[in-house]
Amino acid sequence: MEREHLGLMMEAGYVYLGMQRFKEARDVFEGVASLAADSEIPLVAIGSVDFCQGKFTNAIRRYKKALKLNPESSYAMAYMGEALFFMGKKAEAMKQLEAVAKLEPGGKAADFAMALLDAIKKGFTPQSLSGVDEVKEYVKKKEAEAKGKK
Repeated sequence: MEREHLGLMMEAGYVYLGMQRFKEARDVFEGVASLAADSEIPLVAIGSVDFCQGKFTNAIRRYKKALKLNPESSYAMAYMGEALFFMGKKAEAMKQLEAVAKLEPGGKAADFAMALLDAIKKGFTPQSLSGVDEVKEYVKKKEAEAKGKK
């Protein structure tokens, strides 16, 4: 399949992610991952789905898998740093984000890493940055609803 078509599929996945339609987003990204098995980008996207659902450990597993395909993937590294921070592993997150900033100075992933590092240094917490508590509460509610339907 041509890269252009894969890019369109990735965009569709991100639209679903933005709409919080996590299953559809994951399905699209997993489909792209099977069609582009040599690319880490769909794996990073699947990790983003996990991250948005508050499943930080799963997200990190995806980012590590992406890094096995491309050890210098600045996106996988940056998003892993973000997930580590949201898990409460501040020192490890900062180290990861600083590595991204050095790997690709001026790049989009480095800009993201620098912005997050700046927020961390200014004392922001995961809770103040994105309402992570609300995300966790939402996940618990949905899991409880799913168990109740079984």
